[in-house]
Formats: sequence, C-alpha cells, structure tokens
Amino acid sequence: MARKKPLAKKRAPKKTVKKKAAAPKAKKSPAKAPAKKPPAKKAAPKKQAKKAAPRRIAPEISDAIPLAVETSETSRGRMLTARERASRSSPVVEILDDPHPIGALRRFLDSIKGEATPQQAQIALGAAQLMLLPIAREHRGGNEVKELVDLVLNRWEDFGERRYGFHAQEFLRNAFAAIGVDRERIARLEARLPPTASSELLFNLACAHAVARDKVAMLRAVDVALEAGATPAQFRRDADFIAYQQDPDFALRLARADVPQIPVDVEPYVPAVRAALDSLVSTLREFGEQVELRPPVRLDAILDAERAHKISLPNDYRALLTITNGMRLWEHEFFGAGDYREATPLAARAARWIETATSYGATGVEECVPLACWGQPNDWLIYDPRGQIRGGEPGYVLMLNADEHALADLAAALGHLEDIAREVLGTN
Repeated sequence: MARKKPLAKKRAPKKTVKKKAAAPKAKKSPAKAPAKKPPAKKAAPKKQAKKAAPRRIAPEISDAIPLAVETSETSRGRMLTARERASRSSPVVEILDDPHPIGALRRFLDSIKGEATPQQAQIALGAAQLMLLPIAREHRGGNEVKELVDLVLNRWEDFGERRYGFHAQEFLRNAFAAIGVDRERIARLEARLPPTASSELLFNLACAHAVARDKVAMLRAVDVALEAGATPAQFRRDADFIAYQQDPDFALRLARADVPQIPVDVEPYVPAVRAALDSLVSTLREFGEQVELRPPVRLDAILDAERAHKISLPNDYRALLTITNGMRLWEHEFFGAGDYREATPLAARAARWIETATSYGATGVEECVPLACWGQPNDWLIYDPRGQIRGGEPGYVLMLNADEHALADLAAALGHLEDIAREVLGTN
C-alpha cells in the first residue's frame, strides 16, 4: 500500500497538465463529448422491453409461430430476411402479441363484413386455438375462456369450409379442454363438430362432459370416441375421469373395448422358440458375449401376471417364459412374468419409454405390450395387440428409435437378433 500512494501523486500532475493543454481544443469540438453517447445506449433497452412485454399469454404461443418475435440480433440492426418480415407482420402474431389478445381478435372479426375469406377464417381460428390452452392452465373455465368461445362461435357460420379444417378442430379440442363446468357452452361446441372429427377431438369432448358431471352425455361421447379409435388406456389414465373409474357403466364400456384375451395354447410354440433361442445363445457365447438365462415359470403364474397387468401375452412369448422367465442377452433384456406383476426397473424403463413415445405422437404405443429392451433406451420389442402400428394385424413390432419394423413372431425376433450379432460382433 505504501508503494501505490507515491505513484498516484506522481501521475496526478501529468493529468492536470494534459487538461490545461487540451482546454482550447475541447471548446472547438463539444459535439464529440462522450457524455452524449450513453443516453442513446440506454434508450435501446426501453424499446426492447416494450416489444417483449406482449408475451403475456404464454411462451409456447410464440414458439408455435416461427420467427414471430424479434430476436436480439434484429434489434441490433441486422437486416431481416423476407420470411422474418412476413412473420413479424402476420395477423396471427399481431393478435397474440397484443396486450389484450381477445380484444385484438374481436377487432379483427369486426373488420370482416359478411362471410370470411379462407385466409381470414384461418387467422381467426388459429389465433383463438393458440390462446385457449395457456389461459385454461391458469383458470380452467374462467371468464376469458367463455368470452373467447362466445366470440368465435358467434361468427362460426361465417368461416365457410374452414369450419371443418384443422384449425377449427384444434379450436374445438382446446375449447373442450378449457371450458370447465359449463354444459351450455359444451353443447354449443359439440354442435359444431365436423363429420370427420378425429379421435382426439372426440376424446376431449368426453373429457368435457366428465368435468361437467354430465354422465349421460359423457357415456355417449365415450362410445363415439372408442369407435373412432380412442383407447381404453386413454380414459383410464386421464384425470378428468377419476370420479368415474369405479362407475360400472363406464367400466363396462372400457371392458368391451379392451383387447380380446388370447386363448392359451402354448405347447405348439415351444419347439420353434426353443430352437431359435438355442441358436441365438450359441452365437453370443461364440463371440464371448454375456448370456443370462433364468429359471422357467409355470403357466398359471404367467396367466396371473397377465391378469394383474390387464394384458394378454402371445402364446409364443408365454412359451418363452416356460423356458426362461426373462433373460439378458448381449445388453438386450427380456421381460419375465414378475416384470408385468411388479414395478421392477425394467418395467419402469418401459413405462417411461411408452410415455415419451406417446408424448411425441406415436400412435397406438400405449396399447402395446413391452417384451424386451433392445439394447438402447429407445429401442424396444413390443406386441401390438390391436394392429394399430402394424396396419390392422396384431403381431410383433421392433421399435428402433422412431422406426417401426414388423416381425412375424418371436422366433423371427430372436433370429433377427442373431443376425445382427453375427454382423456386428463378427466384424469387431
């Protein structure tokens, strides 16, 4: 510290000398004074804050419309592309970014005289359906939901053919999810269902009736949704139907739609399964890979596990369990009877995979029976009891990430694994 003080005293005179020498020049160039530049820098954040404020509905709305919100690069002066200019001027974006989006939609609809053009109808329906779910998450059945539903339904007949299109169905689907306990508006929304309503839309209709505690209408909607392709599993796991899980009428409808039980006939399948398994195990041991077979299980224990999990295994997989009750082959882990009866680590991994695949839009996966993890977290051998993945015919499916491969039977699945083992391990 003692060394720094003398240095400061020596530099001080130099600064004062510079100021005196530069004093005449400072008078000639007042415009160059740096003091005037900081206010310009402070003004920029204020403009950015005003543009960011309208994102009051939900962040996911702007994510649904590419390039709808100006980025930091554009605010710094980067030239906008033609696509960015078009998206920033999109009427849907303008409605959603308005501080009062429902009011903005009302003004847009008021500007339409008579029947809307296809583009105007698409803008109105698209903006409305994007508003609904974020509002409903905060207060399902609130005044904003009612106002928005009434606003759109009052102009419904003016939307022409767009009343039957994608955005109309999405508006109805989101409205059913958001409306809450409001039988009158649910009836008005139901009257606008298109003849080609999707199973997801019909499922949401049943959910709306369930929330409104209208059992008669709910059961009718459940029948229609199941016929259109909705699955009993969807109704059993959705929280809107918790109050009806013990209702005999509701349970009967789901039971009727459940996959028919596969008649037990194991013996004819044992030879083919045993031969395929022996060949696969021999190949893996030849290449020094890990093979873990487990003691067999009795058929009645297999059927008990099926009843506990409310599934029906194909007879050739039942045959496998009577040979080895689960197994691990070259990082491929096959289900045993206990994995269907208890929450084992393998069962938990399968449940997580099904949930993830369903959330990404995989159709019919939630109704399938997991049989084996095929080496990777997103690779599974499953049984498709309804044929939803296989195009109508029940059977085995090998899911490799997002790719689906139909297989003839379990022996073919084991043979496929042996072929891959020879190809991969034989070249290492």
